[in-house]
Amino acid sequence: MGQFIIEASNIRKKYDDKTVLKDISLQAQRGEAVGLVGVNGCGKSTLLRILAGLSNPSSGEVSLQAGTRMAFIPDRYEKINMTLGKFMEHMYLMETEREGRDRMAHYLHQFHLETMLKTPMKYLSKGTLQKAAVIQALLGKRDLMFLDEPLSGQDTLSQMTLIQELRERKEKGMALIMACHETYLIEELADRIYEIKEGELADGIPYVYGTHRKQCSLLFKPCSRQGVMEILKQCLPEEGWNITDFGTICRIEADTALADKLFGICLEKQWHIVRYEEADET
Repeated sequence: MGQFIIEASNIRKKYDDKTVLKDISLQAQRGEAVGLVGVNGCGKSTLLRILAGLSNPSSGEVSLQAGTRMAFIPDRYEKINMTLGKFMEHMYLMETEREGRDRMAHYLHQFHLETMLKTPMKYLSKGTLQKAAVIQALLGKRDLMFLDEPLSGQDTLSQMTLIQELRERKEKGMALIMACHETYLIEELADRIYEIKEGELADGIPYVYGTHRKQCSLLFKPCSRQGVMEILKQCLPEEGWNITDFGTICRIEADTALADKLFGICLEKQWHIVRYEEADET
């Protein structure tokens, strides 16, 4: 396998007469994040489960470096009849190379689950269950983590907490393979992006910004979500920018020529700027 922590070759998956994945091959190195994108039902989750060893391919092979420690964050979690606290304790004790117990308390605090420990998981919301799935994957020391729509249903602060945690682990050498629709996750973490289209893997997708021009990305928190789009349409040209709404936080991607105008709008409307970045399109 050489430098790759995981390598998949010619993966095919068929359900009856329907072929979902067609001869897909990909690799990931330590410290690398690979993003999988595509429309709903294109096979992202199926490929993740095959790579993680949770499902068998119809043909093809997945190879891992010896001793690789893996974790999987599913896109949904079962509503079982067990309190969240007991579940977390059970998952913690299952780990052979676990983080300290104080680390589990830290995650419960960071994801705002401390008050829900006595609640049966069958009564928890999708977003809260997704937080539980995230924490159980973080309890042990990992070399490779698979993430299937990990931000789904989570509040903005929890999304940012997860991304920061993943970034730190990635810098320490953990590899990530992510299936997601959220551009926020892709932009913050992905080193390579692949699109699954009609069962095949299409690489060479421009990373984040596209080609030729210099772009900026502005993450901001408006005082009120009402009227944000109308204000931007009034103040900015019709082309050269787009906005993504994450709930309480929004992100604008635009030509850097519009940066001064964007800062002026935020100052005038008292919108709080969370982060500003520039990047050359490649």
